[in-house]
Amino acid sequence: MSARTFLCVACIALFLSACTGESQDAKKAPVRKALVTLTVAETRDVPYMLEAVGTVEPSATVNIVSRTGGELQQILIHDGEKVKKGQLLFVIEKEPYEIALHQAKARLESDRAKLAKAKDDYARALKMSKGGFSSAAETDASRVTMVSAQADVREDEAALEKAELDLSYCEIVAPMDGRVGDIRVDAGNVLTAQTLLVVLDAFQPADITFSVPEKHLPLIRRNVRETGLQVSARSKDGNPISGDVIFVGNVDADTGTVPLKARFANENVELWPGEFLRVHLTLDVRKNAVTVPSRAVMLGPDGPFVYVVGEDKLARIRLVTTDVENAGITVISSGLTSGEQVVLEGHVRLKDGMPIRLQEPLLESAAGERS
Repeated sequence: MSARTFLCVACIALFLSACTGESQDAKKAPVRKALVTLTVAETRDVPYMLEAVGTVEPSATVNIVSRTGGELQQILIHDGEKVKKGQLLFVIEKEPYEIALHQAKARLESDRAKLAKAKDDYARALKMSKGGFSSAAETDASRVTMVSAQADVREDEAALEKAELDLSYCEIVAPMDGRVGDIRVDAGNVLTAQTLLVVLDAFQPADITFSVPEKHLPLIRRNVRETGLQVSARSKDGNPISGDVIFVGNVDADTGTVPLKARFANENVELWPGEFLRVHLTLDVRKNAVTVPSRAVMLGPDGPFVYVVGEDKLARIRLVTTDVENAGITVISSGLTSGEQVVLEGHVRLKDGMPIRLQEPLLESAAGERS
């Protein structure tokens, strides 16, 4: 055998050996498996809850104004002070109104005396007319005088009531419990009627206003009508508080939302006007619903889906219909049954029909939970 022939035979043998090794390596290559975390679909009751951002408002706001004129003599409150209903806030100069009251009383007494005389004159004229000692014209004149005196007395009584009312306006009291704002006047100012003195806010109770999508309006109206609707929130201190919906507004055509107002007792003054708080509105409860963690639900071109893992350890795409989501839990209304295993984590490189594997600690933990 020549050297060239030997070299060719050696090359062919080496090539065949390499090809055989590659084919054996290909046969021995392990099937690629996706590393995932599984969870089990469970049956539970899930609240149908809406979340919104609300604004704290006073349950009532009153502008305290002067109802009469005069010098402001006393201010009996301070900025930001809490006051009670009926508490004296301001005192306006009383002397002019006391004088007017005395004058009204004097006129009334005088006119009452004139009325008494007019009544006596009219009674005497009637007797004389019956006896033929006076004419009908004289009797009519006496009657007119009496009626006029009666009108004067009624006018004086009205003037007296007005004088008493004007005097009462000199003392301005709180119409409700609340907190006064910035006092707009100082002692010594000469006031006119309708001068704004201070604004009084009541926030025990306090209100929170917020808006929700209009699609929830039928359920909201039904709950308010039948059982009432409760709203929960947390104060800035983190304390849980609850209130009741007291107002459902009209749909805002521009935003497609419905304004709501909820009232909170606010006994510890945890709510302060102008604050923004996140509120939760429970509309319904889905009883015995099939649920999975929201992270397990993916969105594809055909809609929501999950990867279901059976006994064969293969991940299969399953289209599902979702309903309510609350606190990281999604209700599956169709497409999944309780007890089925679905992929919770590891979706990135997962494909339909792909085998899966679990990390050993997770697998042991899942086996322990099932046992």
